[in-house]
Amino acid sequence: MINPILPMLATSAPPFDSFEHLFEVKWDGVRALAAVEGGHWRLWGRELVDYSGRYPELEVLRRLPSGTVVDGELVVLQNDRPSLSALQRRHHLVRPDRIRHASQHTPIRYVLFDILSHRGRSLVREPLYRRRGVLTDLFIELDEPLFVFSEGRVGLGQDFFAQAVAQGHEGVMAKHQASRYLPGQRSSAWRKIKPVQLLPCVIIGYTPARDGLHSLLVATAHQGGIRYVGQVTGLRGRNKTELSQRLAQHRRRQPIVACPHKALWVEPEVYCRVQFLRWTPHGRLHGASFRGLLDDRAREDGGR
Repeated sequence: MINPILPMLATSAPPFDSFEHLFEVKWDGVRALAAVEGGHWRLWGRELVDYSGRYPELEVLRRLPSGTVVDGELVVLQNDRPSLSALQRRHHLVRPDRIRHASQHTPIRYVLFDILSHRGRSLVREPLYRRRGVLTDLFIELDEPLFVFSEGRVGLGQDFFAQAVAQGHEGVMAKHQASRYLPGQRSSAWRKIKPVQLLPCVIIGYTPARDGLHSLLVATAHQGGIRYVGQVTGLRGRNKTELSQRLAQHRRRQPIVACPHKALWVEPEVYCRVQFLRWTPHGRLHGASFRGLLDDRAREDGGR
């Protein structure tokens, strides 16, 4: 059986135009690579964790030619858009009976965007446009409903980004058409482009760690009061130690507003800036990270 390969990773970038790059939708799901050899198939994630048992419906991967390795994203489509929450409910199932039931009632789709080996011939040193040509022919030949081909556009990346975000997608990937596939490496030949928003929040709790704290629980203004909106990571270095010491001076026994997590709770006295990608359907911040304290403690109405 083909040994698992680590996926190639991208760097972050702002929207841009380029006729040297292919722009694709950044699918909001779980990254997964798959291999087929001798009638056996295998599916794994970014950390080489085996996903095969979680998605029995992807046994259709056996239809790929032996000696083939593909790269893509596992998604659950709802109204033709990826639903990360629906996928996460699938992804975390462990009981075989529930997995079988879910595979029938909430089948995933495997969005294919690259091919690393075809019929035993490695393609990682081939440029992206040639790999994509092989993948396109293979996708058409298979005609498998559980597979989705990630279409792309060359040139007008900024317009493509605006359209993708307006349609509810997570963002856009920009890939240099001459790029080789670099397993396990992060390269600027692939760029991830996501919308970024900033929101003033008040810290209502935190989860501790050896070096100070692990995450913050934050709330923001809503209908004359405040409400919990998410868990924030991304604190580094001295921020962790200094902020944990400051928050320890404001401890309280219960959260100031309802919160679904366990944490050490604090009075709503410390304000911060939170960067996030978008709001979830349940009013939470998706992709939230810490971007500094607000010394003026100004309460701005940044709610939905």
